[in-house]
Amino acid sequence: DRWHQRSLIPLRDRNGLVRGARESDVGRSEAVQGYAPLLDSKIASFRLWEHVGAGGFRRNADGSITSKQEDGLGMLWFPVRTYGDFSLKLQWRDDAPGTGRVNSGVFVRFPQVHQHPQEPRPEWVAIKYGHELQIFDSPTGDQYKSGSVYGFDRVDLADAGVRDKGVWNDYEIRVVGQHYSIFRNGKLINQFTNAPGQVFDPPRADDPGIDGRQHAEGYIGLQNHGATDTVSFRNIRIAPLTP
Repeated sequence: DRWHQRSLIPLRDRNGLVRGARESDVGRSEAVQGYAPLLDSKIASFRLWEHVGAGGFRRNADGSITSKQEDGLGMLWFPVRTYGDFSLKLQWRDDAPGTGRVNSGVFVRFPQVHQHPQEPRPEWVAIKYGHELQIFDSPTGDQYKSGSVYGFDRVDLADAGVRDKGVWNDYEIRVVGQHYSIFRNGKLINQFTNAPGQVFDPPRADDPGIDGRQHAEGYIGLQNHGATDTVSFRNIRIAPLTP
């Protein structure tokens, strides 16, 4: 307004700036931008999640959750509703003991785990019929590092945005149509198109490949991998997107 009053910009430019600012998300809270919490500091939000498979997660005093140091693979999933196109934001921390690095992941777009007759183990419904966005910063071991679409699109360690253990990482997973984008600490580290015909690598005899993962919507889940794969999550929220 002052620029316009001093004749530094015409009225048309003044109105355009005001309109652009009003429509922008800059300076607005995530709640205003449309993000809804799935896991926050309140115990009620944790009670909405369900664990399947081995192991589990415990809730900490600050509202974060940490995988239990128990053998076996499992998943904590949010059974309240499915999501189509979305931006999922969360924070994770590598709390693996000793010199090891945690192996974990975030599952998206998988079917209802208790209503899938082709797979009697509910945690494997997410593994075989959804996508896992990998969490793994180790220089050795599995070829799929953080940001990878597990089994289909590999991110190498140099491109994974590795940080030290014990510090929180921001993860954002955007899914629009069949296009996936993975951001770590604000940097885009992977993009993937979920096009039919792709097969799991390395080959797994009972895996349906991308043809079995052509879902327009699905559920959200968090992986606990094993006794030494200690991982923590907090501040999980999601916003719907449109193509």
